[in-house]
Amino acid sequence: MNIQNFFQSLHFDQIDLILCICAVIFFSVGWIYFFQYFSVVNLTNQAPTSQLPPVSIIIAARNSVLKLEENLPHWLNQDYPQFEVVIIDDRSGDQTAYFLVKTAEKEPLLKYVLLDPEVIKNGGKKLALTLGFKKAKYNHFLLTDADCVPNSDQWLKSMAAGFTSKKDIILGVSPVKTKKTFLGRLVQYENMLTALQFLGMTIKGKPYMGVGRNLAYTRSIYDSVGGFSKHHHLPAGDDDLFVQEASNATNTTICIDPNSFVNTNGPANWKEYWKQKMRHLWIGKQYRSDVKNQLAWLPISQLLFWSTIIFWFAFGSSWFWPIIPILVKIIPEWVIFTKKGKLLNMPLANPYYPFFNFFYSFWYLFISINAFFKRKIVW
Repeated sequence: MNIQNFFQSLHFDQIDLILCICAVIFFSVGWIYFFQYFSVVNLTNQAPTSQLPPVSIIIAARNSVLKLEENLPHWLNQDYPQFEVVIIDDRSGDQTAYFLVKTAEKEPLLKYVLLDPEVIKNGGKKLALTLGFKKAKYNHFLLTDADCVPNSDQWLKSMAAGFTSKKDIILGVSPVKTKKTFLGRLVQYENMLTALQFLGMTIKGKPYMGVGRNLAYTRSIYDSVGGFSKHHHLPAGDDDLFVQEASNATNTTICIDPNSFVNTNGPANWKEYWKQKMRHLWIGKQYRSDVKNQLAWLPISQLLFWSTIIFWFAFGSSWFWPIIPILVKIIPEWVIFTKKGKLLNMPLANPYYPFFNFFYSFWYLFISINAFFKRKIVW
């Protein structure tokens, strides 16, 4: 059968019409995210240097002496007029405490807090950060983790430029570095979606989370909500739950500047990946209802779209018809995702976007069900 005969044989039945309408509705919901939130994520401008306030870099570390030895120079050598680095040793069993004490003797910018594991049995990152804030000399904080590396010595300057009389919270970008494997590309795909969501929604006046690997806020905004007191009993949430509580449309901004990026390594294997996903999804159950409802629209619409397409291939009058909404949906999304993947320095999933869009729709359902039935998570 040649192409002309094929098109002449095509017919569009009632079931095709019904499934077409469903597919268009479902991918249109997804387009709200791509065109309203994702597409607006662009480079931000840096404020004049003269407006930069003194800043305390706050880092909670546990059993991280090797990472501290490697990364401390990146933090201490920031090109910034007035800052300090405060590292909290959260009950480490290695040589972290010894390293901090000896290094502070030579580095005047370094301060430390030591949590004794024999005295503090149940602490956690929130207690460590709280004590770090008390130790800090300055009233503007920039948080990161011991295993994170800033892109340049302009990291602190780029992030702190967001502080103004009206902006108390700055959400930064933390690209995840992975290998060119299926797992590595999946991890970058997931992190890209998360980053585009919280950055885009913040631009639109709906901030709901940040990443503790690159997050800045003032002492006053921290004190205004009682610090982490409302969720101190949870083993996580020092970044997303805090931002949800303290942020609003006017006091929060974002920083998208390659100089401000903080790089971290993704999970090395599936076991680490699964543990990380369970942690993130479990803490997501503690989000406000309005945030959970808004975040749910994208994965639900994607799942319904691909379920409709599968059904259409199986029961429609021709395989040709479902191809059209797939192309209409995927091509503009692919263009936006590729552009933003390059911007946020997480491009590994870009060439495979159509596959991951399909795969992740069902994978996310699977891991979410597992996280839903988790009663307790070990950090």
